[in-house]
Amino acid sequence: MMARIVITGMGVISPYGIGSGILWEKLLAGENGLKPLTTFETSHIQCRVGGQLLDFRPEAYLSPRLIRKIDRFSTFGLISAHLALQDAGLLSDGKKPVWTQQEQHSHRVGITVGNNLGGWEFAERELRHLWALGPRDVSPHMATAWFPAAVQGNMSIYFGIKGIGRTFLSDRASGALAIMHAADCLQRGRADIMLAGGTEAPFSPYAALCYETSGLMSKKAVTGSPETYRPFDEAHDGLVAGEGAAFFVLERAEDAEKRGATILAEVAGWASTNDGYHPVQPAPDGERYAAAMTRAMQRADASADEVDCLFAAGSAVPDEDVSETRAIHLALREAARRVPVATPKSAFGNLFGAAFPVDMAIALLAMQHRVLPATLNLDQAAPGCDLDYVPQTPRSVDHLDRCLINARGIGGANASVLLRTWA
Repeated sequence: MMARIVITGMGVISPYGIGSGILWEKLLAGENGLKPLTTFETSHIQCRVGGQLLDFRPEAYLSPRLIRKIDRFSTFGLISAHLALQDAGLLSDGKKPVWTQQEQHSHRVGITVGNNLGGWEFAERELRHLWALGPRDVSPHMATAWFPAAVQGNMSIYFGIKGIGRTFLSDRASGALAIMHAADCLQRGRADIMLAGGTEAPFSPYAALCYETSGLMSKKAVTGSPETYRPFDEAHDGLVAGEGAAFFVLERAEDAEKRGATILAEVAGWASTNDGYHPVQPAPDGERYAAAMTRAMQRADASADEVDCLFAAGSAVPDEDVSETRAIHLALREAARRVPVATPKSAFGNLFGAAFPVDMAIALLAMQHRVLPATLNLDQAAPGCDLDYVPQTPRSVDHLDRCLINARGIGGANASVLLRTWA
């Protein structure tokens, strides 16, 4: 019998602030977290709004010396991972991980990270120094701060983790693949504890331009309106970015119960597929996307009738919204019109490499409170989008025991995970 994998800790940073509490509070209040971008000049791009975490004070959590050496995306990762370990009861006196007290245990702890852009805020600043001032003014930490796997290395050093380490880059599916790989490692006995999630800091001139050249970003966001991210709405015209991170502690259920940990939920099933269709566009038929959902349910030994809700990838790219809707119909069949499909990221932006992990954090909170956050900015469903998208206001439900969470990256990289309440 395969080991059951459970979540015992969660740490979140969102455009609303640090911690899961403020994220949940703002979502239930229906507060829009999108604002005009102010931290860099935006005249070269059309998507001029985003979910920025303003008034961020990392020195409340990390030393100024460390902050100078790393990019914002690593800062997000370290803080959210610390919150997850704290939540899981794996920090001695709230500071050092328990495994550092016994050296051999650190080899049985691993890290998996989803990311896309790496540390471009840091890199762009140092490139400006290079061209304006010369090589002597480039930070000596440039080499270790900018690349996407930097956060994995920083976390392993900071928390004394010496086991498996992986960083996944698959656009908006990156965080999902990181969490799925962590669950696989635990089931195969390659680790006893996995710290898994994603982090993204996409707000710098070059990083924003990179995404804009894909043609997938919202052009209506040039107006600066916070209501331009509109998944499944007839006015949808593309993505709007957000920044932040979410990390989780995953363990085998027997190990978690043995140490008396509080179990938040079970990661009961997961699967990934690829469309193999186009470098940017998803396959319009949704068949391979549906296959990921179906396989996740099969792995969890759950039928479509048992799914209580689905958290959609919800890119607001018109072709992707229609394709995802078709995929949900194929996967859930007769149950599709009954199952609520929520896209709470419409309120604060798509966090790309951290999009799925933040969705998973929201799903855990929804399961705890039996409330589905709303899909904001959904006034009239687009043609081809005919599901129950939980528009405008949160919805209380009688039970929320099984949630599917979807992720989809550029070009049709598909992933789906089924969470189940732990009884």
